[in-house]
Amino acid sequence: MNMLQSANGLPDHGYGGLGRVAHGALMSLSGAEEGPRLFLGYNTLPNPPFPLVGYLQNDLGPEAATLDPVSLLHAAAGSLRAHPVPPKEAFDEGHRRVAAVMRVDAMVFVVSARAFAPQQSPSARALWANLVEGYYRDGDAEACADARETAVALGVDRQKGRVLLMAEPGPSGGYAAPVHIEGEPRGELFDLLGEVLDAQFVWTKAAFTL
Repeated sequence: MNMLQSANGLPDHGYGGLGRVAHGALMSLSGAEEGPRLFLGYNTLPNPPFPLVGYLQNDLGPEAATLDPVSLLHAAAGSLRAHPVPPKEAFDEGHRRVAAVMRVDAMVFVVSARAFAPQQSPSARALWANLVEGYYRDGDAEACADARETAVALGVDRQKGRVLLMAEPGPSGGYAAPVHIEGEPRGELFDLLGEVLDAQFVWTKAAFTL
């Protein structure tokens, strides 16, 4: 069972609560074998209902490993929009109290793959741009001599904030501390992630009458 994790005190990479949640999501990975993951971010925007920035992994289902990132985020947004709002009695008072103090403000998508830092070389920068824009094709990273096993986190919030972090595997089997990738985060994956976040916020608001 996935549990809410506190992001208070984590590095924010200059992006406040969104950066803390993205950092925590990356550090939750245990090794290079991890598949794509989606995390909800709570209370990352100003005036939170409770002074706790947190994140919770959202189950993507067994089909996640078989879909490319664009298709996966398309499917997640569509599933949330089609998901019926349960009746009020479906949640007890405890769930409602938690929903009242943990506002859905952000979403982070984490992908573990053979990737590259854009500052390494012109070819790495070009391939990284393709990844962010949603044009990456299977085998592109393997064709780049600078590529290596790594993990990336794309984060968005409800005020159009965006952040991109990367973490390389550490010598002990986990990942090294995430680093911020410079430049303007943009592209289809960020746009789709924003749609997933909007669908999640709308559903949560309707379900818990926030």
